[in-house]
This record gives sequence, structure tokens and C-alpha cells, in this order.
Amino acid sequence: MYQLYLNDESSRGSLAEVWIDKEAKLVKKLYKPNSITIKNRPPVFQDMEEIEGMFGREVQWLTALASDKVVEIYEHGTLKDEEGFYCIQEYGGPTLLEYYSDGILHTHFPNIKEQIIDLFSFFKEHNVYKYNHAMANMTGLDGKIKAFDFKYTEIREPFERCPCTGKLKRENERYSIDTWISKIDSTLPDILYKLI
Repeated sequence: MYQLYLNDESSRGSLAEVWIDKEAKLVKKLYKPNSITIKNRPPVFQDMEEIEGMFGREVQWLTALASDKVVEIYEHGTLKDEEGFYCIQEYGGPTLLEYYSDGILHTHFPNIKEQIIDLFSFFKEHNVYKYNHAMANMTGLDGKIKAFDFKYTEIREPFERCPCTGKLKRENERYSIDTWISKIDSTLPDILYKLI
């Protein structure tokens, strides 16, 4: 049975309303202006054109990057009873942020450094910048991590500026590494810079 996922210690909750059925191993994400995000508040993005664009990128990249490195998408479409969209994805377990907050990240994922390097190599092979590499946007089960939340993902154009921040796209990716990935292992940034 689906239950609304709320977590004050997680990411900022910028868009989707998240429902998890742990038994069935499913996540249902609703993209709509009146979502209740994981922070138990309205989404940052409420303009339908923006929402549609972010939903489109989520579906596009979950499909294009289908592999053992990203959560699987099972179904997606338009909501029937209200304005917005939905997608149903694989539930891979708690987020890495939950493991990290409990002090057990490296116990459950002893080779996490190698897996993160492998994940960034994978994104490089597919010529994308994901931008939001927060531990709240990765999950893991049985020692294997998987990425999710691709709503900001773009084709790599390192010297083009991002319209939302004005920074070079490569710098946005670097910011994500410095802000979040560095908490996993302080030696990762220098390695990952070479992959962006």
C-alpha cells in the first residue's frame, strides 16, 4: 500500500509528491502544482510549463539511461483527475542520505567510492550532467547504489551557461560534487572533476 513519504532531513522537496509502497517495491511520483513535497510543503515549482519540462526530462533520462545504475521506470503519464503528471518507478530502498545520517553508509556500501566513480563515468559516456547528486537522490539495496531524480539533467555543454543559475554548466556539476558527493569521501571531488 502506498504511503506519502515525508522527511524533514531530506532534500528541499522542490517538485514531486512521493508515495512509496515498500512491500511492492514501488515509488509513485506526482508532478503537479499542488503537490505535498517530502518537506510537507508546496513545491518550489508551480508553473505547469516548468513542471511539464521537468517531468519530461525525468522520463527521458530514466528511459535513456536504463541500466543497473538508475532506478527503473515502469509507467508514466498524465493525471486523470487533476492537472499534472505521474510516474511509477522502482523502489530501491532508503536514500543514501538516510544511511549517511544513521552513520552506516560505508557499512552498507563498503565500495561506495568505486560505485560513485563508476556512476560518473556512466554519465560521461552518455554525455549528460545530472546536476543534483545529493545523497537524497540516490538509493541503494544489497550494497548497490542507484541514482534517481533526473528532472534537471541536460546534455553536456561544459562552456554553455545554465539559464537558471547563469553559471557554466560544468560549474553546476562541480558544485553538486563539492556540496554533496564530497561528504561521501573527501577524495572523490578531485577524481570526479576529471569526469566532467
